[in-house]
Amino acid sequence: MNLPLLFARRYLLAKRGRNAVNIITIISIVVVAVVTAAMVVVLSTLNGISHLVDSLYSPFDQDITINAVEGKTFFRDSLGLAAIKALPAVEQTSWVIEENVLLRSGDRQAVATMKGVEPQYIGMSGLDQRMYTGEPVLESKNGPVVLLGAALKDELQATADERFMRPLEVAALIRGGKQGALGRSSFEQRDVVVAGAFTINLEFDSKYMLAPLPLAAELLHYGNEVNAVEIQTKPGTDLDKLADAVRKIAGPHYTVKTRYQKNALMYRTNETEKWFTFLVLAFIGLIGAFNIIASLTLMMIEKRQDMRTLSGMGVTESFIRRVFFTEGLLIVVTGTIAGLLVGLGLCGLQQWTGIVSLQDSVVESYPVEVMWSDLLMIFVAMMTIGSLAAWVPLRSLSRRYLAGG
Repeated sequence: MNLPLLFARRYLLAKRGRNAVNIITIISIVVVAVVTAAMVVVLSTLNGISHLVDSLYSPFDQDITINAVEGKTFFRDSLGLAAIKALPAVEQTSWVIEENVLLRSGDRQAVATMKGVEPQYIGMSGLDQRMYTGEPVLESKNGPVVLLGAALKDELQATADERFMRPLEVAALIRGGKQGALGRSSFEQRDVVVAGAFTINLEFDSKYMLAPLPLAAELLHYGNEVNAVEIQTKPGTDLDKLADAVRKIAGPHYTVKTRYQKNALMYRTNETEKWFTFLVLAFIGLIGAFNIIASLTLMMIEKRQDMRTLSGMGVTESFIRRVFFTEGLLIVVTGTIAGLLVGLGLCGLQQWTGIVSLQDSVVESYPVEVMWSDLLMIFVAMMTIGSLAAWVPLRSLSRRYLAGG
């Protein structure tokens, strides 16, 4: 039988002559629970925001991108794409041409980024689920068509309604041309039809035009050259491991980056923000743990006579310290478990009902994503803080209040 645990449990639940001891013990449990619940809610919210940002950027940042080390373009037949497609983790690939162009619709014009892709890119990027208007296609019965970001479409007042179709003029600077005096002869121009508009986020909606790869190559005089290859992987793929395999096939003349490496600053900032928030909340928990010291101090004062009686029966000072240390741990465990349950309840309420809403945002309510690794980290952190709060002052307090007659 674990006697220190038995004593500690009885002291935690027993009625006491001094009401202040009960109050401070309850306060200690509540403080630990509140800090723990706050950690669960805040970290889960940061996880949700990070996942939302990832989902907003992922359509135009495929899992893996291959570019040339030197120069802006490379020839398609210089890369062993067939061998890359044969890798088990590769789902789909698309050649990509990306360049700035000038768009004109009537008397309106705008500079946009034209992204020339193959037809399968629509499925790779999930644009069929993100259409604002029109159809997610790059080819019609009358020839190639383009897709515009919703904000870009509204700026140009372009229409995807066939009853009121007005061609969109796309102008691109002729490759290799002189950059001195720019006139209409310096640009290659094509009239295209807008098949629809997509909406992802404000940055992409106001910047991108999606076009068929042959149209982009013809307009830019690329011939058999492209800017990149983008790769969609199968769910659950280890991107770093696959990227290493792709590098071996591609060779030293190509750079291979995962979307996390392409946007390293954004993901690193999100991760740093999460850890900083966790440390701040842990520090608040450390300050709150001083309530445990107060609770143990008052309990020692109240139980002096009991402990001296046990000392007379041969109980060692080490045993007495273990009793009160276990008492401190019980306070922390009770508060931590209660906090975890409350935090999970609040996160579940937000996920199911969206009670905390977001106005004028891409989502209706604050995104929340609970990660079990976070829960384990929070539990370990609070137990560590509580153990230190119970152990550090215990030796001096036990000598002061329990020793002697």
